[in-house]
Amino acid sequence: MLAQQQALTPPQDPAAVERGRSLLSQECGFCHGANARGGSSGPDLTRSALVQEDEAGKQLGPFLRVGRPDRGMPSFNFTAAQVDDLAAFLHAEIYLAANRRLYKILDIVVGDPKAGQTYFNGAGRCTTCHSPTGDLAGVGAKYDATTLQGRIVNPRRGIVPGSPAHEDPNAVKATVTDPTGGVVTGAIVRLTDFEVTIYDASTKQQRSFLRSGDMPKVVVVDPLQAHMDQLLKWTDADMHNVTAYLVSLK
Repeated sequence: MLAQQQALTPPQDPAAVERGRSLLSQECGFCHGANARGGSSGPDLTRSALVQEDEAGKQLGPFLRVGRPDRGMPSFNFTAAQVDDLAAFLHAEIYLAANRRLYKILDIVVGDPKAGQTYFNGAGRCTTCHSPTGDLAGVGAKYDATTLQGRIVNPRRGIVPGSPAHEDPNAVKATVTDPTGGVVTGAIVRLTDFEVTIYDASTKQQRSFLRSGDMPKVVVVDPLQAHMDQLLKWTDADMHNVTAYLVSLK
């Protein structure tokens, strides 16, 4: 029940959220990612039962002071104010994740293409990976507005409906390096503290490795991380405007 309430309650102190974001990035980002959604060896904190059930840092603080040494997580001597900020950020991420995906895809174009172009080239940082004269050339002639919005909201769409997530060309991938130096890269099928299973698209086979601490070394890369991060930032108006702009790329 508490997790549901947090998902419905917007952040109350934006300054605390930003301080918490900075603290997590500096102290926890290596393992859990700069946005708390999982990194090289740590899980997605927004899905953690402890974080979801936390009340303004009351459960999070004692946990951080002890850590999880059995799983390679050290203890942290954060002040009460730092714990409050960290909790504010994590709960804000839970709220954004829960509500951003409530976006309703429209079947008509209601945005401003010029505003969408400005956002695409500026605040949205879309040109970091895309080009209106390159990979997106003529995209407005290939897809209708509904399809374009759907690809913005759910870029990891799968090869065919219902296909396994690890068969998606944009699936989250892991590179596993064993103690002898052997390296294997593939889409993640399963990743826990005790096992990693990856899918090799070239052979269409799965390989599993038992994990013990940092062995074997596992490096996780999400090719759509920028998309997923941006999905939590832009407004409905931004999305409508960018859709209108993409539709105009005939």
